[in-house]
Amino acid sequence: MPLLVFAVSGKRRPSVTDLAELLRMGVRHLQVSPSVVQAVGQAVRLSQVPRSELFISMLWEPPLDTSAKLDSLTEQLGFVDLMILPQTPELESVWKHLERLKARKRFKALGVKDFRPEEVEFLPGNGESVEYAQCAFTPYRHGPRRDTWRRFGQREVALAATGLFTDWPRPLPPLLDPHVLIIARRFKRSAAQVLIRWALQLGLAVVFHSQRKQHVAENLAALDFELPMREMQLISGLATLAEPVPPGDGFAHPYEQLRTPKGEL
Repeated sequence: MPLLVFAVSGKRRPSVTDLAELLRMGVRHLQVSPSVVQAVGQAVRLSQVPRSELFISMLWEPPLDTSAKLDSLTEQLGFVDLMILPQTPELESVWKHLERLKARKRFKALGVKDFRPEEVEFLPGNGESVEYAQCAFTPYRHGPRRDTWRRFGQREVALAATGLFTDWPRPLPPLLDPHVLIIARRFKRSAAQVLIRWALQLGLAVVFHSQRKQHVAENLAALDFELPMREMQLISGLATLAEPVPPGDGFAHPYEQLRTPKGEL
């Protein structure tokens, strides 16, 4: 699964020609809503990028409640690699429906978005069939409870961050954080690239959206460098400045893996 995910929804989506250009620029993972499937299918064909080189994930919505409706959309994309379930009423019945669709090979993998820990645990089979989990994740707020993400990590569930550049309703967005800006200047990178690189090195995929091709190109360039351990620790430690006490929630590995090597201050 490509780790940089370009989200395409009905709200302010790129034109078909612009989206095709983004694919030619190197975007390889698209996260789509059902309302934009037709435009995405057209863009894929226009780009002439082989479908085998793309990874397409789809957000489940009520219009997909039957196999026939899902098939009519997936035909326009070739196939769907990953189906993602956002929070929804009647969680158990919807999840069982998706498990049946996956068993019939309507898509390859099944994931969740913005689930609270108890919601994951209440899924049939304690959520054992979850293969992908996506949630808000910023330097100030490291996602849901640590135990939840630790269990996902032990089961090799793919983890993805959304909202990396914003942290509403906090007044200071991560893109303007002086610590991030100093690191960006030190490595001659943008603040967005530093934040994406930080999340990637923590083992996360990063979901983003943009209306400007130059911003997409900038984000893709985050794959071209690495942050040293000291800078990784600094950004991970910003959560302790955003709260009066160290956060009790979040991914476990930002604190467990980022240990200062001997001889490094």
